[in-house]
Amino acid sequence: MRKLLVLVVLVLAGCSSNEPPAAVPQPKIDFTVAAKKVTAKPFLYCDIKVEDCRRDNTAMIKMPVPPGTAVRVTVPREVADTPWSVVIQYTTAAGEQKAPVTVATFAPGKETTYEALPAEPGAQLQTVEVKQAGGVLMQGRNGPEPVTRAAWSLQVTP
Repeated sequence: MRKLLVLVVLVLAGCSSNEPPAAVPQPKIDFTVAAKKVTAKPFLYCDIKVEDCRRDNTAMIKMPVPPGTAVRVTVPREVADTPWSVVIQYTTAAGEQKAPVTVATFAPGKETTYEALPAEPGAQLQTVEVKQAGGVLMQGRNGPEPVTRAAWSLQVTP
């Protein structure tokens, strides 16, 4: 009986650990310009309730994008199965800095790609960001709005 008790204690000790559980793999987003594709991990990633968040500014990727050129955004199914949006920031052909603007928002399970391009001819993209909604709403100007759970960023270089 004593050997059995020792065995049970050893097995239970092996099952419990002070180590945090293995991290869930974070989804990656593809940004494509012409034939060149770069893959980004999220620079912000939270649990579904947006309570436990991690930030990694080194995950923001850089890529040259000529003026007037679209950036194709491709998200994996795990992002496409949730509400997600694309936010861009750009300068006009005349050099006027524009504030970030949401150019597309998708319902769960609808789209996996989007072509990000400012509506103004000759405009220069500066950033293209993908934002995934979490399971939390907050009061916005026009009613309840989802809180961002994850965000990926492409920083445009000259």
